[in-house]
Amino acid sequence: MKKIFFAGMALALFQADQAVKREIEELSEGGGEYPLSGGFADIERLHNYGLAGSRWVGHMTEIVQGTALVTACDVGMFIRLLTMPGQLVRTVGAAFLTGGALSNLYDRCRRGYVVDYIRFHTPFKCLNRLVFNLADFFIFIGTVLICAGNGGHSQS
Repeated sequence: MKKIFFAGMALALFQADQAVKREIEELSEGGGEYPLSGGFADIERLHNYGLAGSRWVGHMTEIVQGTALVTACDVGMFIRLLTMPGQLVRTVGAAFLTGGALSNLYDRCRRGYVVDYIRFHTPFKCLNRLVFNLADFFIFIGTVLICAGNGGHSQS
């Protein structure tokens, strides 16, 4: 039962990001920013044809191969964690990481780019130029949870 729950969780996270991306694709690219409450962030559609920060643009074949390999390793770790008792935090983290990684990989394979749409306004200029999506946050949350669960204590 636990295995089905966590696999469903990863699938639900994948589907949530894909649903938001479908809505964002309705916006015109470069058509302006849509402020979120408080002015801390905006919705702005961006097609990222590279990696984070639009690095490696023009190398989609290599990007897909590399991210597919990393995603396959993540899926393998996720499956392994599903069989290990006492790994709740790490398993939840792996579900988040898997859902996010699969969503961005799906974009690269299906669309030829990743749909990004959240831009923050912070005192840090290097952060302000980046545009994120939910999958990016899922990957970050998953990574933090996996690291937090590596403390050596039982997590059941």
